[in-house]
Amino acid sequence: MSSESSENLCWYVLNHISPSLRDTAQRAVDRFNAANGTELELFAPTYVVREERQGELKFRTVSLAFHYVFVRGNFSEVKALCGQPNGFSFLIDHGSADRYAVIDDRRMSHFMTIARAYKNCLPYFPIDDVDLEDGDLVEVVKGDFPGLVGIYMPNAKSKTGNIVLNVYNKVGTMAFNVKVSDVRVLEFSKNSTRANDQIDAFVPHLLKALRHYDNSEALSTSLAAKLAVFCGRMEVVKLNNRKLDARLQILLYVANHIIGNATDAEKAMMKFERVKDSVTNEWTKGLINLVLSVLKKDKVHLTISYNSLQPLKATSKAQQMLMAEYGYYLSPETSVVS
Repeated sequence: MSSESSENLCWYVLNHISPSLRDTAQRAVDRFNAANGTELELFAPTYVVREERQGELKFRTVSLAFHYVFVRGNFSEVKALCGQPNGFSFLIDHGSADRYAVIDDRRMSHFMTIARAYKNCLPYFPIDDVDLEDGDLVEVVKGDFPGLVGIYMPNAKSKTGNIVLNVYNKVGTMAFNVKVSDVRVLEFSKNSTRANDQIDAFVPHLLKALRHYDNSEALSTSLAAKLAVFCGRMEVVKLNNRKLDARLQILLYVANHIIGNATDAEKAMMKFERVKDSVTNEWTKGLINLVLSVLKKDKVHLTISYNSLQPLKATSKAQQMLMAEYGYYLSPETSVVS
């Protein structure tokens, strides 16, 4: 470690096995700080394992199986702490160039968020027990874990999931039963279909809102909320599929335009322009042409797009819904004009 990096404040993962049953980690750190004029900070939550017995979820404290504590300070001060006969020692991270296991302030903040919610009685386990590739990277926006960023593992047939936090190396903790409505996705898991599912589910709401907008009618509170929530939850998401991203960005553009978020609408359109050439599916093109034509009140373009879709057979509900929307706007009673 360089002398410059070693003096940076960070959280060191330490082993602590007290030489005395009555000498706690906190007491040892307090004594060190008083004697040396330092301000080392200790975070030593209780570690527990999650068990399910006869269908009932329980947490069992593991005494000595996990004996890690976390101390924030610079390297020289933490080294001095570990050099005393107080039970502290560095945890060596063989996979890191820095040698010692450390955690940055941001990740530790997320760790503490979970700890507060569980009153410092944390579920704690080897991260290899969970297949993280199955989960989405999310940020909690409300509920018991605001600001928490981790891997979201949906519970089967439920509107909740568990958020896995990789604390360091291959050790993690978990926030249980977080509502799906309390999170926004930062990045969908590899090969996940959830992004497509969420986009598909939003399209009917957007088309309903577009009719109101075209008729200069105010949106209901419920419908406006659906558009605002979708934009807030999906505008930051990272998608590895350019075709899907193009579809998402056009929906974000229209939704933000309808609810009056001009800045966010412009951002979405700029992103759409970068990926729009990847769209090859005729029905996706039809959806894009429909919403843009209605916003621009361009009946000529709307008619051309409709005529290009007519020879295709609308077999799915989504395709039939799209054709019905074309029929609605092309009828004499609508307000779309060329």
